[in-house]
Amino acid sequence: MKQVQVLERAGLVLTRKVGRQRLCYLNPVPLLDLARQWTTDFSAGWAHQLIGLRDQTETIERNPTMTDSSASAPDFVQQVVIHAPVQRVWDAITTADAHQWYFGSRLSTTEQGADYTMDDTDGRTHIRGTNLEVDPPRLLVQTFDARWDEGVSADEPSHLTWRLEERGPLTFVIVEHRGVAGTETGRQSVGGWPYLLSNLKTYVETGSPLPVGLAG
Repeated sequence: MKQVQVLERAGLVLTRKVGRQRLCYLNPVPLLDLARQWTTDFSAGWAHQLIGLRDQTETIERNPTMTDSSASAPDFVQQVVIHAPVQRVWDAITTADAHQWYFGSRLSTTEQGADYTMDDTDGRTHIRGTNLEVDPPRLLVQTFDARWDEGVSADEPSHLTWRLEERGPLTFVIVEHRGVAGTETGRQSVGGWPYLLSNLKTYVETGSPLPVGLAG
């Protein structure tokens, strides 16, 4: 537990209590951000491609020892800390700003109960779903129906939660993704979420997203 607490303070492990279980999730975003500072755009691009090749041979499986009480536990929990007010971060996620860092896509609406799409500038839909709960600027819960390729389009819709917590001059962004274990959407999300959260942080803090060559 002492070791877990040290990792929690460093932002490398996130924990969630579900019933009697305390689940630990690796948060790779700080490591990705650190690696980006020590590698060139060229070498980082090759590294991401090699990681992507490895991930194509692996699948994500739910831990068979989990009990029914953990059925609602997220499959992924990741966090990034952004030096900006919570409203600025919320706007970057939910307005037209999103196309700057979210693979060129933007969220069509944040109206609670409404269906939404994430469309690119050519009008192609990458994600669609329904806004289940909207509490600006701190909470956004959605169904997540990935449509960006044939593999993910075959998966059932999952659930995505954005939580924003303002602590002084910092905003903690926590993403929880449920219902993607063992799916193609989940496999691709392993590399996608750390990059997206790093891209969000860079965009909000500097006004420019990460170089395109760093996308995995």
